[in-house]
Amino acid sequence: MKIYISLVQYLYDHDIDMSTHLTKKGALINIIERMTEDLCSGIDEDEMEDFRPDMPHDYEEDLKCYSSEQLERKFSDWLEYTHDMMEHMSYDWYETEVRA
Repeated sequence: MKIYISLVQYLYDHDIDMSTHLTKKGALINIIERMTEDLCSGIDEDEMEDFRPDMPHDYEEDLKCYSSEQLERKFSDWLEYTHDMMEHMSYDWYETEVRA
């Protein structure tokens, strides 16, 4: 059975936060949500709209209309956008298989 892992690594203190998902789409929504929260914590929602209009506000509602492939592209775009601002954090997702 395939499972998908979203992973956030805090590089300075070596903490790792990960979650498992049954779908690729679920893992991608989760990792995009984490990136957005880390990038925008403390920013007012109205300011966020000016800051980056394509930023999701309600992750489940705003992102569930996308396919996994579209979310992958969105994740790559966000990763490139946030790289310089959040170089102390690493975001990724993985596909793996488990057996019973």
